Amino acid sequence: MPIVTLSEALLERTRCGQRQILRDRVLCGFCVVVGKRVISFAVATSCRGEQVRITLGRWPLLSVDQARAKALELLRDCRRGLKPTKTASAALPSVRAMLGAYVKAKALKASSHGRYESLLKTHFPQWFDVPIDAWSGRGFSEACQSFSSTRGAALVETGRGLIGALIKYANAVHGLKIQNPFHQLAAAGLLPPRAKPRARRLQEADLPQWFEAVSRIPDTQRDYLLFVLYTGLRRTEATNILREHCDLTTGVLRVPDTKTGRPHALPITPAMREILERRFAATADEKIFGGMSAEHVSSMAERAGAPRFMLHDLRKMFATVGEKIGVRETVLRGLLNHVAKKSDTLNRHYVQLTVGDLGVDLQRVQNELQRIAQA
Repeated sequence: MPIVTLSEALLERTRCGQRQILRDRVLCGFCVVVGKRVISFAVATSCRGEQVRITLGRWPLLSVDQARAKALELLRDCRRGLKPTKTASAALPSVRAMLGAYVKAKALKASSHGRYESLLKTHFPQWFDVPIDAWSGRGFSEACQSFSSTRGAALVETGRGLIGALIKYANAVHGLKIQNPFHQLAAAGLLPPRAKPRARRLQEADLPQWFEAVSRIPDTQRDYLLFVLYTGLRRTEATNILREHCDLTTGVLRVPDTKTGRPHALPITPAMREILERRFAATADEKIFGGMSAEHVSSMAERAGAPRFMLHDLRKMFATVGEKIGVRETVLRGLLNHVAKKSDTLNRHYVQLTVGDLGVDLQRVQNELQRIAQA
């Protein structure tokens, strides 16, 4: 077994494959186990004549310095004759703290942190401020079964995904082996069917009535709805557009804060420019759609005579019209800022479209929307 100075640079050069153990030159007893797929930190020593083997966590979720610090505490106990247990519940963080660490590690938005915390506090209140390894017991499995049998399919999917992600993170960082209760529930057929996408309320035939009603509401709300329809942006993406994001000189709209975390950019068409220039002239706010509530804008349009719709219907309408007029899937994905499937190597790694490549088809979609509205 090679003895080396363990460092981040060394592990970055190390490739998984053939199993090997790298012992640390700095701290005797601290080592790295290189497996077929993962690299893990471990302690390998003896205590009172017995072998001690404890997994500390996986790299890179756990850094070399963090793992060495954890190993030092365990090795000190061994030198004093105190044989450490493989999982020390008292030393493990609570679920609340684990959620915060997970959000930070994944660089998730504060809004996502708030939603996840609310879900756990509302539906798993007894399991939120306990050590994370408490989730390995029968009680938590029963709580998951009750949750999956009494809540809607969409909520169960969200909860199932969140709990699964936290368990994977805890197992990787703290060297635990917590089983995901939802895997057993799925194997037993005790989970509800997958939630179906919401049906689109607003149809192409409704667009003339929708445009007429939208023209009668206040200017800010009218421009907001038209902008969402013409760009296919998500509600919060359009709501948070600032003046500095709109470059009328180069003709580019930039959306840095998106749901996917990938910055988005669209060419500014004549229809979009007309809306943006109206907003610039009408308000001095940094937010071009400031002073309005996106939560209530659809109901305002409905009171003015628009057919019932949700804001996300406008994004779906944009995508549907684009598909019907023959916009290529790659371009439509670029307009909507969607990511290709992992198995789609061509579009994930080879096809790279610029903002300028989207302009012609964006204009085509907007022209078709206007044509339908005037029919």
